[in-house]
Amino acid sequence: MRSELSLKYVFNSKAEEPGSLATPEELAMPPSVHDELKPDAQDLLVFIDDTGHETFAGDQGFYGLGGCVTLGTAYAHLKTKWEDVRTAINGDPAAPLHASEMARKSSNFAALASFFLDRSFFRIAVTTTRNIGLPQKMHPCVPVMGELREEIAVVASKLPCKRIWIIVESSTRADPIVRDCFLQLTSLTFPGQHPVEHCFMPKSANEHGLEVADFIVSAASSEVQRRQRGKTGHAPDFNDVFCRLPPDGCGYREITHVVSHGDGLISVDGMRLAN
Repeated sequence: MRSELSLKYVFNSKAEEPGSLATPEELAMPPSVHDELKPDAQDLLVFIDDTGHETFAGDQGFYGLGGCVTLGTAYAHLKTKWEDVRTAINGDPAAPLHASEMARKSSNFAALASFFLDRSFFRIAVTTTRNIGLPQKMHPCVPVMGELREEIAVVASKLPCKRIWIIVESSTRADPIVRDCFLQLTSLTFPGQHPVEHCFMPKSANEHGLEVADFIVSAASSEVQRRQRGKTGHAPDFNDVFCRLPPDGCGYREITHVVSHGDGLISVDGMRLAN
């Protein structure tokens, strides 16, 4: 089921908070496809992918960001479980797996449904549509990124993490926009003032966490498009990803309206998942 939400966060369009975010130069230096993530046990890994189009171009009247969150100590387990899914679907634990390319057959969906019962990682997503009321000149990525960062903060408050990695799947078209949102949204203070590292990683890296993020945000895409079509109930893949675990492990928000009150204060209204 869903419940109404009304949230506020600060959007500063002029200056970044000193020391809180990476510089544009740092964000422009993603790991190469040969770099392997080797997190410390108490690093919080946040893998993020996008869906739709960040300006609602063409027939893609929706946009979203989402992914999976796990501690470094649990990442080896997630990778092993995901390789089991790759094997079940592709016949090879090393073969990359992406939602848009997967054969749509029941055995594949069953393998994914089983994987998403695993509680070793959190799943988060935020979506919106072209019908959202945005303040003049505000890009749709701004409130979506802001709400996603709030979801990351919720997860970080529950786990004994010391550093946060936000790893975004690279897109030539969207990278500059996402980078700007990283630098402009200064509302979020992660619990304990954890240092935050940001990087972009190409899909060709075949990173396990980014592949899982792809399926999570794909499920969020199915859900928001289902609502656009006026259908009730949850999309099947959304149900598998978000609705079968306790709500503290699943964070989904759908933004319907944004209002600027001046002085950088933005009100975000919408709906959130409530199991």
